[in-house]
Amino acid sequence: MRHFLFLTAATMALATTPASASWRAANAEVEAAAKTPRIAGALEATERMDRAILERDKDAFSAIFAEDAVVNNPFNRIARKSDAEQNLETGLIHYETLERTIEYAAARGDHDVVLMGVEVLTPVGKARFAGEKISRRTTEVWTNESGEWKLAIHQATIYRTD
Repeated sequence: MRHFLFLTAATMALATTPASASWRAANAEVEAAAKTPRIAGALEATERMDRAILERDKDAFSAIFAEDAVVNNPFNRIARKSDAEQNLETGLIHYETLERTIEYAAARGDHDVVLMGVEVLTPVGKARFAGEKISRRTTEVWTNESGEWKLAIHQATIYRTD
C-alpha cells in the first residue's frame, strides 16, 4: 500500500512539474544594463511573456503585446498581435522550456528597449519541431509609452535544431 501511495504521489508530482523559463546575461555589459530601471522593466516583461507562453495563459500573453506589434516569426512569416494570439491558442506556440541568453540590452529613444540574443526552447504538442531543442536568434523591441512594458517588435530566426 505504501508503495502504491508513493508511486501515485511521485506520478502526480511529475505531472505537475512546471515548465521552465529563465534568462541570463551573456556578458558584464548586459549584467550592468539589467540593473537600470528601463532595461530591468523590459526584462521583467519578457519573464511575464515567457510564463504566459509556458502556462498557455492567453490573456496574459495578449496583454504583453502592443496593439500594433509585429513579429517576424520562425515560420518566416510576418505576424500581428492577433496572429500570435491565435498561434498560442491553437498550439503552434507551445513550449516546455524557454531559456534566453541576452547578449545586448540597451535603451533606445524615450520609450524603447532593445534586447538581442538567443532563445533555446523545447516545443511540444502541435508546435513545429515538437520534442526537439530549438535555438533561435532573436531581436525584440519593448516599448513603454503608457507606463507598461509591451512587446512592439519581435524577430526570430531558427539556426539550429537538435
